[in-house]
Amino acid sequence: MFTHNGGETVKGGFYWNRRTWHLEMVEGKRGTLPGDGATRYLWVPTLMMLMLAPIMGGLFVVFLPFIGFVLLFAAAGKWTIRKYRDARRAAAHPAANVRKAA
Repeated sequence: MFTHNGGETVKGGFYWNRRTWHLEMVEGKRGTLPGDGATRYLWVPTLMMLMLAPIMGGLFVVFLPFIGFVLLFAAAGKWTIRKYRDARRAAAHPAANVRKAA
């Protein structure tokens, strides 16, 4: 009753794709859910969506700085690992790094 597949004709409302965490809105009295038969959706009652929207927005505002720090540290870590690997490669093959005299 509450779960539907992609391509299925359903009544208007909010449908949540549990795999991608994407919320689809079917406008009007009836509509078709996007995706194929393997895509699963969960119907979300409108009243519940009205209660969840401010909570989800508040959580986004609270965790946004943490998301920024995680992305910053991930980028710094990747840069450090790349520099470390380049240095190891240069130390392992010193003859490859010598420039030829012209």
